[in-house]
Amino acid sequence: MFIYFVVFATTGAFMVLIVNADETSQPWIALLVRNHAIVYAWHLGCWMVMGMFTNYYWDLFNLGKGLESMQALRIGLPLLVSPFVFMPVYNLWLASSSQSYMLFAVIAIQSGFFWQALLTKVAPLDRAPSIPWSVNNGVNRNARASNPQGPELS
Repeated sequence: MFIYFVVFATTGAFMVLIVNADETSQPWIALLVRNHAIVYAWHLGCWMVMGMFTNYYWDLFNLGKGLESMQALRIGLPLLVSPFVFMPVYNLWLASSSQSYMLFAVIAIQSGFFWQALLTKVAPLDRAPSIPWSVNNGVNRNARASNPQGPELS
């Protein structure tokens, strides 16, 4: 956990230096400016992981439990799926023409907070899907199968 905070603080400090750099900056700052995409990708990743941790603690505290109830394996699951959550955020940043770094930090933390939405959609189907906007929604499906001519009109 200590390493996470060091990386988060370091990339944040580097981003401040990158944004405020000019032509008279030190050569190592100019190097950071040329490679700002790498620094910012790490910083976005830290924001996303913070969102995942926030979600875990949010759920834990809503159950009325404290920090003593934290389980390391439960917090490891979001880290396993973090590349799948991070790639859309990173690609959105690459494709954008916006210069707002804070906008993408907010999107990254939000994506991290709602990481479970990815896994719930991937679950196998135990029964036929119910699509509420379809016609009849499966009502009288068995009657249509036994009578291919359609329903009887009286």
